[in-house]
Amino acid sequence: ACDVAHYMTSAVHADRLVDGGEDVLLRYYYDELQKYLVEFGAFPNANAAIQNYSYSTFMEQYDTGFLDICRFVIAYAWSRFEPVEDDDEEGRIRTMNKNSYNKSVPNAVWLMTRCDEILKSRGA
Repeated sequence: ACDVAHYMTSAVHADRLVDGGEDVLLRYYYDELQKYLVEFGAFPNANAAIQNYSYSTFMEQYDTGFLDICRFVIAYAWSRFEPVEDDDEEGRIRTMNKNSYNKSVPNAVWLMTRCDEILKSRGA
């Protein structure tokens, strides 16, 4: 789930993540993963896949990966933050190799909001 956390935080626009969008994408990913865990032989059937890799476990791993990305962003990446508006074609070209949290104010706000939510849910 850490790979999904990296993708969600660095490549998906905040418009797709707010208002339940993150949950929809994560549920879709998990459901597809379950299907392919059976298809490619990691588990003999759907029940075994769910019992051995529950959505709860997936989300715990996702949240841990998410916090690790936040650690990296706060400690290293934000010194390279270069905000670019959606209609700034030159800025979008200039920052093409940057992750969304390094150029999108809505994504940076979403990232820190989710980081705070996850930390609070863990008692921090």
